[in-house]
Order: sequence, then structure tokens, then C-alpha cells
Amino acid sequence: MKKTINLISTTLLLSFFLFESGSFAQPPANNKTELKGISDRKIESLDMLLVHVFGESEFSGPDNAGLRLRVSSAGEVSLYLLGTIKVAGKTPSEAEKHIRSLLMKDYIRDPHVLVQVETYRVTNVTVMGQVSKPGVVPLPAEQRIDILAGIAIAGGFTKLARTSRIDLTRDGDTTTFDLDKLKKEKDISKRVWLKTGDLVYVHESAF
Repeated sequence: MKKTINLISTTLLLSFFLFESGSFAQPPANNKTELKGISDRKIESLDMLLVHVFGESEFSGPDNAGLRLRVSSAGEVSLYLLGTIKVAGKTPSEAEKHIRSLLMKDYIRDPHVLVQVETYRVTNVTVMGQVSKPGVVPLPAEQRIDILAGIAIAGGFTKLARTSRIDLTRDGDTTTFDLDKLKKEKDISKRVWLKTGDLVYVHESAF
């Protein structure tokens, strides 16, 4: 009887521990906004897209898997009925809505459009100065990263880093950022997202 009671007590304690551990492992309810901010990367030139308009044979492609379309250097793709349309700068869901609206104007009453990025083009930024692994940092395919994440991928700051002076050069213009201010920024829209061709330079401390 005593062994049975001990077994029950142990089982209850284990169940309670697992329940509490599971609850701590769950993301906070308001995390959806943050995830939305870093996902669904915008389409860029040279990406490979899959475009499918369900029920329309001209858009079905081989094996009914959709049309494989390479985005041109001008950020455009060519589609049956529509001709050349701009997709670069739009997320896949935005491109779906755009294509759907164009088809609804004169061609298809209620088209069901799916746009997927089969492969993103390889894009890079350069992180130099007082970081542990200076050099070229590849940008993730389907996820934006900010300047702090880029520095982390480059091995993080060295002991000589002057974290109050982090330069970001983009299209010939340089802006200087401070680590403490970057860490305090909680607004997703105001975070410093890296783009192809960016140069991040971490200065050396004067002391």
C-alpha cells in the first residue's frame, strides 16, 4: 500500500513538472507580431517562383504543380493573359493578391492564386571591424535579420569593439548606431533590417 501511494505521488509530481515545463516552453501570446515582422521575405530579382491559378490549365504547369518563373533583373515575371507584371518588392501573399486583382479585371471571375518562392537568390552582407569572424555573411532565405543578428553571425563583438559606434553603409550612405539603443528598440518596424550589399563596420574602442 505504501509503495502504491509513493508511486502515485511520484507520478503526480512528474506530471506537474512536465506541465509546468511545457507551459514555459510556449511562446508568449503577443509573439505573433514579432514573428510576422521577420518572416515572409519580399520577392527579389532572380528569385524562382511557383505561380499556380487553380482550375486554369494555362497556369498549371507540368504535373499540375504550377508555373516555374524566374524573376527578371527588373523584378518582373511574364504570365499568360497578363503579360509582364512587377512582383519584386512584394511578399508572396502580396503578389498573390496583385495577380488575382489583375485576373479579375477582365479574365477570370474568381481566381484562386498561389505564389510560392521555390528558391531565393543567394544574398550577402559584409561585416567588418571588431567582430570575431569578419567577412561575408549570407542572408537567410526566408527570414530577415537585423544588424545585431548579422553581427552575431559574424561571431559577435571582440573585446576591443566600440559598441557605441556601429556603421551601416548602404548605397553609399553611412549611418552610425549604438548597441544599447539597438537593443532597447522593441518596435519591429524600427529595427535595422539588413539588405543585400550592406556593409557593417564595428569600430575599435579608443581604450
